[in-house]
Amino acid sequence: MKFGLIGCGTIAQIMHIPNIVELPDAELEALCDPAENVTAALGERYNVAPDRRYVDPDRLLEEQATTLDAVVVTTPMQTHADIVEQALTAGVNTLVEKPLAVTPAEADQLVEVAAESDATAMVAYNRRFEPAYERLGRELSEVETIDAVTAYAVDADFSQSLPEIYDLVEPDLDAAFIEQSSARRRDQCKQAIDTDDDGLAAGYDFQLEHVCHDVNALRGLFGDVASVEHVDFVRDGHFGTAHLVFEGGERCVLQTGDSDRHWHEQFLRIDAPDRTLRLEFDNPFVKYNSATVSVRRGREETADCQYRPTREESFKRELEQFIACVRDEEPVPTPFSEARDDVELVASLFTQYQADRDA
Repeated sequence: MKFGLIGCGTIAQIMHIPNIVELPDAELEALCDPAENVTAALGERYNVAPDRRYVDPDRLLEEQATTLDAVVVTTPMQTHADIVEQALTAGVNTLVEKPLAVTPAEADQLVEVAAESDATAMVAYNRRFEPAYERLGRELSEVETIDAVTAYAVDADFSQSLPEIYDLVEPDLDAAFIEQSSARRRDQCKQAIDTDDDGLAAGYDFQLEHVCHDVNALRGLFGDVASVEHVDFVRDGHFGTAHLVFEGGERCVLQTGDSDRHWHEQFLRIDAPDRTLRLEFDNPFVKYNSATVSVRRGREETADCQYRPTREESFKRELEQFIACVRDEEPVPTPFSEARDDVELVASLFTQYQADRDA
C-alpha cells in the first residue's frame, strides 16, 4: 500500500514514518508538512522524491489522491477536521491520530463524512493495540463481579528526554504562521467547552490530547459511559478527577494530569472480590516499550503473576490492522463514532465542571 504522511511532527518521526517504511506491505509515497526543512530532511532520510514532498495538504490530496492507497494524518488536532474530510471525500483511506477533532461538532461532522465515504476511516488509538491490553481483556472476561475501576494518567515532561533518544528534525516555521495556528486552536477549544476563559481552554486543550487515550481504552473494555457523577479540576484543568459510571454499571475513578516529573505514570486497575488486575503503560514515546499486566488473585492464599506478552510495537500493530481493514475489509476496531464519543465525553467533563463551579 502506498501511503502519504500528512504532518511530520514528533510522533510521526518517532513512530508512524519508520513503521510505514519497515512494514513490507507499506510504502512511503509522499510527505507533507508546513515546514519545508522537515519534509526536505525526512525526504532525504526516507527516499521520498522532491516532487512528492508537500507543504500544503490540499495540494497533496489534489495531486496524489489517485496514486495513494491511504494517508496517515498526524497534524495538530485543530487541522484534523479539514484534512480528514478532504481525504475521505476524495476516497482516500484515512488513519488519523487521536483526538479525532477539537470540538464535538467537528467530530460529529467527520462521522457523517466517514459514513458517506467508501474509504476506510480509523482513529489511531495505539494503546488499544498493546498486546498487554488484549491480555487484560481476556483476564477481565473471567471476572464475574467488578468492585471498582481506577484509571490514572499523569504525563511527564517528555521534552527533557526525547532529543537524547531520537534524531528529530525541528520545524523552521514563521512566527506569524505559528500564532495563526495557535489562535485557531484556542478558539476551537473555547467553542468546544463554551468558555471565554483562556486558562480553562488551555486545560481542555491538554486533556483532550492526553486523556482521550484512557477514555478510549476504558470504552474498549466497558463500553459507553452512562453518566458522570463527579468532576473536579485544579490548575485550570491541567489536573482532574472524574467519577464515571459505564453502561454495565462499572464505576471508575479517572485521574488525569500533567506534571514536571521526569517519569510517566499511566495505569488501569480493576478490583474484584478475589483478584486485582493492573495494566501498566510505559513512556509512549519509546519504541518497543511494551505495557505490562499484573494479576494478583486468591482468597486463602495469594498468587501473583506478571505478563509482558511481547515486545511488539503497538503503533506498528495499529498500522498492520489498518492495512487489514483496507485490504481485507476487516471491521475497524477504533471507528470515528467511538472517537467522536471520546471528544464529547472530555468536553462534557469541562462543561459539567463549569456548571458545578458556577452553581
